[in-house]
Amino acid sequence: MAAASEFPLDVAGAISVWFETLLYGIYTCLFFSYAYLTLRKRMLFTVPSKVFFIGTCIMYANCTAHIALNLYRLLRGYVYLRDSVGPENYFNDLGRMDNIAHDALNAIQTWMGDSLIIYRCYLVWGNNPYVIILPVLLLVVSIVSNSVALHLFTQVPLGTIFSPTLLAWMNTIYATAFAQNALTTGLIAYRIWRQEMSSRAAGLRGGSSESSLLPAVRIMVESAALYMALLLCLIVLYAQGHNGQFVMQEASVPAIGIVFCLISVRLSLRSYAMWKTTTRSGIVGGMEWKEPTTNITESAGFTTGAAVVLQTNGNSTGTSDVSTAKPDEGEDGEQSSETGEKMIAVIERA
Repeated sequence: MAAASEFPLDVAGAISVWFETLLYGIYTCLFFSYAYLTLRKRMLFTVPSKVFFIGTCIMYANCTAHIALNLYRLLRGYVYLRDSVGPENYFNDLGRMDNIAHDALNAIQTWMGDSLIIYRCYLVWGNNPYVIILPVLLLVVSIVSNSVALHLFTQVPLGTIFSPTLLAWMNTIYATAFAQNALTTGLIAYRIWRQEMSSRAAGLRGGSSESSLLPAVRIMVESAALYMALLLCLIVLYAQGHNGQFVMQEASVPAIGIVFCLISVRLSLRSYAMWKTTTRSGIVGGMEWKEPTTNITESAGFTTGAAVVLQTNGNSTGTSDVSTAKPDEGEDGEQSSETGEKMIAVIERA
């Protein structure tokens, strides 16, 4: 294709590995920040938090294996087989076992990311299985289409990544990934937004950013938009038969992990900043708010509040619960407020 010839495959191969390595460096910083915040805040006390932490670690290990395999392929294509095969023919040979393994790791990263975001959506919607029926079906479609494509890689001739045999399956893979992320992110954002509106209607939250759940929606949408923009570029480039799609394809592996860690780190830092602002505000009504202790109340597996020490003139007067110490709230008000905090806890631990 003309579009492919304008951007030679050997050039695309080198740039794709460089770009993935760049994103992997960003991913590494975010992953260890996420791990540090998770372990330091002792957040691994529920099943969901453990699932997300283990899943995120598996995704990072998978990405590390993917970039190591890409380094191996880079050396073989540009150094060891440069004279006998050549870089372009090497990368065009889809049936090579290292290429099959490389694409399999790519697919596993996508499946892991989709599974975790579906689980997150399930938790945010109060463990409602009906909400995730369509996302689960899209995940099944993704698994089937990726598996068929991997099988076809061993059957097609050299240099046929843009052939009609693969075109339908590759388009299905990319379109399904885009739809999956748009749907699940939209469902999570809508659920949090609806809870925020309910809380405001009940008079539980003001319009200030300190008490609003809407910044969590913004963080979710902004972070997911990065990966969705990459997928959109990938869909367009593949449809045009442009070798630039290889660059976007390699970048998608660390990008999936970046999105998950970025959401958790940003929410965790925002929570800390809000707590710091509260503690620095001084004595309010004769009471000084101290850092939350490890006395944490749980409901449905999520943190609903943390015991804090109230001090008057330097003397401890007892404990209270941050999320439930609101004056003149009825039972419905407390439940609505706690539900909102649980949602943020779910996303922060993801």
